[in-house]
Amino acid sequence: MNKIVLSLLVSFYLISGISTGQTHHSEDAFSLEQTKKTLTKEITKILKETGTPSISLSLIKGHTVVWSQAFGYANVKKQVPATRATIYSTGSNFKFVTATAIMQLAEAGKLNIDDPINKHLGESTINDRSDDGTPVTFRHLLSHHSGLNGPIEIIPIWNRKLPKSLENIASEITTEEPPGKNFKYCNHCYALAGLAIENVSGMSYQDYLIKYILKPLQITSEGPVIPTPSMVEELALPYTLKNNQSVPEHQSRFDVYPAGDIYLTSPEMANFYIAQLNQGSFGDTTILTSKSITEMQTAQFGSTYGLGVGVIKDGNKKYLQHTGGVPGFSTFFKSETNSKTGVYIASNAGNVQRILGAVGNLALKLLNGDTIIEALPSFKKQEFEEIKVTETILSRYVGKYQLTPQFFITITNEGHQLYGQATGQPKFELFAYEEQKFFLKVVDAQIEFHMENGATTSLTLFQNGIIKGKKIE
Repeated sequence: MNKIVLSLLVSFYLISGISTGQTHHSEDAFSLEQTKKTLTKEITKILKETGTPSISLSLIKGHTVVWSQAFGYANVKKQVPATRATIYSTGSNFKFVTATAIMQLAEAGKLNIDDPINKHLGESTINDRSDDGTPVTFRHLLSHHSGLNGPIEIIPIWNRKLPKSLENIASEITTEEPPGKNFKYCNHCYALAGLAIENVSGMSYQDYLIKYILKPLQITSEGPVIPTPSMVEELALPYTLKNNQSVPEHQSRFDVYPAGDIYLTSPEMANFYIAQLNQGSFGDTTILTSKSITEMQTAQFGSTYGLGVGVIKDGNKKYLQHTGGVPGFSTFFKSETNSKTGVYIASNAGNVQRILGAVGNLALKLLNGDTIIEALPSFKKQEFEEIKVTETILSRYVGKYQLTPQFFITITNEGHQLYGQATGQPKFELFAYEEQKFFLKVVDAQIEFHMENGATTSLTLFQNGIIKGKKIE
């Protein structure tokens, strides 16, 4: 089970972050009351149809959280309502915060983001390609272009086994290819960034975050990494969805905690995004210079990922986006930088990024006064019955499909089993439920292949929307 979850941790950013959609809006058309009414109706429907225990969202406009609201239950059995104070795991959305800490240390002159990371890892240096002149730098780490690989372990709390230390993780990391070459989502890279923060600052990772990022942003949590007893009272319990019902999930920890094993409320995370959307400023406080903010929000090495966040261009608009997930929790963040609008959503159900993404996209349209608003589709879980298809049929679909200029899905047939592998991600098995339609078992996604004159020409990915890709090989 843990192996599957780890694969999902790797996949969340890209699959959910490559589609923005057209908008027709006017800022003058924004209505907070209509926004509240529309989102309340849609979220209430989602909770009822899917069994999602709770959803907590915060909407950002300019320098302000204009609305923050929680729906559903933090504890389903006891029917404890979720509130604005309910705490959720942030998942990988916290990578943006870890990257911010590195940028702060760079501004202080204590490191350079193009420094070899081994310069700042003390006795825990990694075996990268420094000997042949291509060391891994902080820029490589934060943008997922390090070429590094390493084990990740998720441990249910009641197993009474401690996760590995950051130093232990560093000792197990290996290099697969030269840095800067390919995007490959890398949770263990953020463990190295966390270790460097400790070595450079002389403080624990948590203490540094509290002093230099959270408190300046009026985030009062004293235990984002190690929740305090009073925080535990506000923690949502984790669930998974089965047959449109909430099923309790193990409470877990994972060793690469700077990559996203962090606990905060939705409004607290929104404060961080306000600073990112306002050139590093939050009220009278500045946590980063505008130069550093611009660098973080610039796609690196020709990819669609900056330093800690996805960067999506759509015409003259730029969106920042990320998703996150650990067992029993899911999160989604998206913002439009020009209008300084954004949404952060958290849920205590695992693997519901598709649902949160749809709500988030709708919220962003409403914030920007979009004049064409459609009701969200039903997210009631569809149960697929696997069928067998012939080897001849499977071979038709093998090839490489381009969904965006930098995002591809490669389909292979190995031992009578079809696999799909997206850019920078592991291979996942595809199971047929119709001759040209396949589903994934590890995440809520489906693929349909399209044919013309007996040859496969394209595919459609159904996950967080509908994305089409042309067959190019």
